[in-house]
Amino acid sequence: MQASIKLSLLCSLLLLSTASCSLLSPSTLAGDHRLKPLQVPRLSNLPQLESHLAPLSLNRLRGGGASLDGLPVEPVDGLAAPPSGKVTLKFQINYKVDGGSIVAVGPANAFGNGDKHKAPKFGKKGGERWEGQTSVPVSEGVAKYQYIILANTHRYEARIAERSINVRGLPEGETVEVHDAFRSPKPATLATSCFQRAVFGKGLQDSFMDTENPVVNHDDITWTPKNAESGDVTVRFTLFCPRKDAGHSVWVEKGGKRLPMAHIGRGIYIGQTVVAKSAIPFEYKYTILDASGGVANSEGGNRKAHMDTDAKFLLIDEAYNYPNPTFKGAGMAIPVSGIKTRECTGIGEFLDLKLVADWCSKSGLQLIQILPINDSGEDPSPYSASSSFALHPIYVRPKAVAEYYSSKMGTDMKGALGWAQSLIDKLNGNWKIDYGKILDEKRKLMDSIYDTVSRQKIEGDKEMMEWVGKNKGWLEAYAAFKVQLNKERGFNNQWFDCTKWSKRASEAGAIVSPSGSDYDQVLRVYFTQYHLHLQLLEASKYAELKGVAIKGDLPIGVTRCSQDVWAEPGLFKLDRNAGAPGNPEQNWGFPPYNWDNMHRDGCSWWRRRLEHMEQYFHAYRIDHVLGFFRMWEIPQHGGGGQYVPGGGLRENGLKNLRAIQTASNMMICGEDLGNVPPEVGPVLLELGILGLKIQRWCNGKTWEYGYLTVAASSCHDCSPCRLWWNEDWGGAENFFNSFCGGGQTPGGPPDFISQKIIKMHAESSAMWTINPIQDYLDMWNSLRSANAKNDMINVPGSTDGCWIWRCHKRMEDLINEDKYNDFLKKTLRDAKRGVTY
Repeated sequence: MQASIKLSLLCSLLLLSTASCSLLSPSTLAGDHRLKPLQVPRLSNLPQLESHLAPLSLNRLRGGGASLDGLPVEPVDGLAAPPSGKVTLKFQINYKVDGGSIVAVGPANAFGNGDKHKAPKFGKKGGERWEGQTSVPVSEGVAKYQYIILANTHRYEARIAERSINVRGLPEGETVEVHDAFRSPKPATLATSCFQRAVFGKGLQDSFMDTENPVVNHDDITWTPKNAESGDVTVRFTLFCPRKDAGHSVWVEKGGKRLPMAHIGRGIYIGQTVVAKSAIPFEYKYTILDASGGVANSEGGNRKAHMDTDAKFLLIDEAYNYPNPTFKGAGMAIPVSGIKTRECTGIGEFLDLKLVADWCSKSGLQLIQILPINDSGEDPSPYSASSSFALHPIYVRPKAVAEYYSSKMGTDMKGALGWAQSLIDKLNGNWKIDYGKILDEKRKLMDSIYDTVSRQKIEGDKEMMEWVGKNKGWLEAYAAFKVQLNKERGFNNQWFDCTKWSKRASEAGAIVSPSGSDYDQVLRVYFTQYHLHLQLLEASKYAELKGVAIKGDLPIGVTRCSQDVWAEPGLFKLDRNAGAPGNPEQNWGFPPYNWDNMHRDGCSWWRRRLEHMEQYFHAYRIDHVLGFFRMWEIPQHGGGGQYVPGGGLRENGLKNLRAIQTASNMMICGEDLGNVPPEVGPVLLELGILGLKIQRWCNGKTWEYGYLTVAASSCHDCSPCRLWWNEDWGGAENFFNSFCGGGQTPGGPPDFISQKIIKMHAESSAMWTINPIQDYLDMWNSLRSANAKNDMINVPGSTDGCWIWRCHKRMEDLINEDKYNDFLKKTLRDAKRGVTY
């Protein structure tokens, strides 16, 4: 196997090198006879080449639309000895600053160890140009930094796609002239997995990767110019180009000749060449090619490379200039529970998301937003999770589980399949969710499947047991929690508070021991969670292939009776409850986070939680993001709460949100409604976190929304637009007079009003418009529900009739509504939603 990998890499490298010879002439960029692309290191015989390639992992050479020609790659782990000495970096950046300054901040000593007061401070050199310098040890390898504009209102560069410079291969004492362009947080959001894996990446399929830029580790790129001559300058182009369709590749272009680039991740591409000093300045631009080699997109005008020092090395770090400067997407919000298909069992299931993705793809939508899907036990509220890791058993499809064992193990599952179909026939006609009955019926059926297959065969399922081993960090605690919960309910009248249980989480090892008396129940928990994992993962990967992202939901808290509180009580303030001020004061009943304790281990719990979520989701919504800045904390056994902390909100919010942002590459959207402190907006902007606007709760002018915004017509916590129109007649009249020309406000409202609302959101200035499916279907009379009151999902502060909503239309039927789907797609496409370039 190892030999075949080496041979495959050898063939790939030779093919890339051969292909590049036909693409580049010695006059690639500047028309100078000595301008030549640097070559990937070549060795004279096979054993040496094998030795050179051995440390490379396959993903470093993945992709083939552009070769590595011109870019020296030498794996760090192949170096004989660490480099020594320092190099000087001389920076220049153009930025208009009124009454302030610019600093370059990073974790290394050369960039102030993360302290903006100790970081290199730039001086103004006329106009909008700023210059600064620092010395970096060559052993630093890749040095990360970001620019901060220190003015009346500070501005920060994107933290999602961090700026970095690799100094490997630079001779001691040399200077690199660095030309940077400010990297705004707004387009940097496009570097998240929402876009890179789903919307643009379309599942990162091999068929697309074959024509994309090769993927290279940034650490492995060296400046060493193997064929440079005296008087030559090594020029490295670093381009931020996150908006690129699957199968397309990025190139540096001059006069029809193209220099290939390599992808180092998060939409950042690097190309490198050698230029005679006399050929500088020269003009160039960037171009995106499609899979067939045709031009998919190209910058409008040429750029000019120049130098102001005698340095032998020039780094140009900039962003692609798209003719259409911003990307805008459109999504649809629906709780998994509310999805209706012909295969579900009275409630939406994870596998139903595949049909939702089909409908989204057909109607011009790029994102599915769902509510939390963690286990909440018998509580139908998705915001009452008993685990931040485990998935809710109610979303499993037993029929698919039976088919799994029939196919994989040859087990006779006719009885289970018949039982599953009878439940579908029995429950799927209900217009609302019978939560308790469905949960009980599925539990009994899953137990029956387990018994039919047998414990021995389930334990012998290698893939399942490997998954159990990889996830035991949370899975064992969760299984022990579930087993102990069932016991406590039998004798403990305070079973709903796991801090009052007879056993502590420290005893979980005995509960989950394969030799223990509880192991059969433990294995049943593993069994159910494994199939939930498989089914949600299948749906997620399917949506990716369609170019559709799935956006999850992160509740602001966890319940007192939860795996998290039982296993890691020190992460929560158990003597207090979270809530909100008011008259009356709101007491939400769950313990606030103990952020001081969380930060002591680098927010490990958050990192584990979000890394787990990222298997399934490309984006997530933070419920009550204001709680990351401050929380209203109430003594557990009394009233009279207060905000904690009382001050320092910016630093607190930045520290907490940064900790969770760096745990994954998912796009983050914050629910920032209500009484929002002034510190919140700037921090969300700095981090590239989107805020939320509900049209009826602001001035309604969707064209005034900030770009990093989710524009929504309504949400799960309020009435859909058609119901709102009839419940709030004053609001309806104001909307009609403000946005529909005025006159007699119609009742109903007619479908053209619903179309107007969606059109306004599609044409808004927000990056995303994500609207509930109810508001989309109300655009078309024949697709409306019979009674708008039945379209409510939740009424905050009430339990009556909440969390029982099911969509009145089956997804299979919506997919076949061609006229409506074409109408919606045209509405979105006319507003440039979902258009990559």
